[in-house]
Amino acid sequence: MAKRLTQPVLMAFVMLGMQSLVSCSSVLANPQHVQIYGRRMEALFIRMDVNGDGRLESGEVRGRPYFERRLQRPDSRGYLLLKDLRPLSPHPSGQRLQKRFHQADRNGDGRIDRNECQSLPWLSRNFVSFDLDADGGLTLEELWTVQRSLAPRP
Repeated sequence: MAKRLTQPVLMAFVMLGMQSLVSCSSVLANPQHVQIYGRRMEALFIRMDVNGDGRLESGEVRGRPYFERRLQRPDSRGYLLLKDLRPLSPHPSGQRLQKRFHQADRNGDGRIDRNECQSLPWLSRNFVSFDLDADGGLTLEELWTVQRSLAPRP
């Protein structure tokens, strides 16, 4: 049975970073998902760029927590470009998520259980919503599925 993810839960997940996902072989086998995700993020960018200057600035991202946080990062240039939202490769391969996931997966079994996710409070708070198969553990494939669900539909 599929669980509905609320907007705050989805935005918490986005804190990982749009391109911060490593996936299992089943996701790697289908790069079409990444292409679709990229097109949907491009459509969102175009809709949000109200002045049409090709940049998203603070006024244009107001009320969108992920984008607001991206602009507040120390390495931010003060605006976002379309290239900032595009996947870097045809496969999900984010180093940031991979690093965090492997740090949390202390026993190295490829799953994060409730005890292991205590080091990531945002993940711990949303564990039930992200555990799509309700097996008591989070896999990178489940996180990728949640991430894909964030991109706007055409």
